[in-house]
Amino acid sequence: MAIERSMPEGERVSEPGPPVSPAEQGRLLPISPPQLTILVVSVVSIYFIISFFGKSLDSHRINQRAIEARRVNVKLESQIKELQERVAYLSTDSYLETAAREKLNLVKAGDRPLVILPAGVELATVAGPPVAGDARPFAEFGHLPDWLILFFGNR
Repeated sequence: MAIERSMPEGERVSEPGPPVSPAEQGRLLPISPPQLTILVVSVVSIYFIISFFGKSLDSHRINQRAIEARRVNVKLESQIKELQERVAYLSTDSYLETAAREKLNLVKAGDRPLVILPAGVELATVAGPPVAGDARPFAEFGHLPDWLILFFGNR
C-alpha cells in the first residue's frame, strides 16, 4: 500500500510502499476474463448482425433494379418488334403503290387519272394575256388609264 501525503503546493506524492506482485496487478482490472470474453463476443456479434442487415438491404435494392430492368427490357423488345413489323409493311409493293397514288398523285402507265371535284366549289381562273384589239389608251403608264376611268368616267 502506498501512503499519500499532501504537499504545500497542492501536489500529492505517493511514497513507495511494498512492491505489488504481478498477480495483484491482474486483479486491479475491473473486468474479469469471462466478462471480457462476453464483451468481445457481443461486439463481434453486433458487427456481424449489422453487416448482414446491410448486405440484405443491398441485395433487396439490386433485386428491385433487376426487376425494373427486366420490365424496361420487355417494353423495348415489344417496341422493336412493332418497328420491325412496320418496316416490313412499309417495304411491301402494295404500300409503295398506295403511297405513290395517294400522297404523290402518281399513276401507273395505262391508267387514266380521274379528278373528282366537290359540287358547288368555285374554281379560281387566271385571265390570259390581253388581246391585241383591246388596246387601252395610256397603257404604257401602268394603271393611269384605270385611275382616269375611275375619276372621270369612260369617255
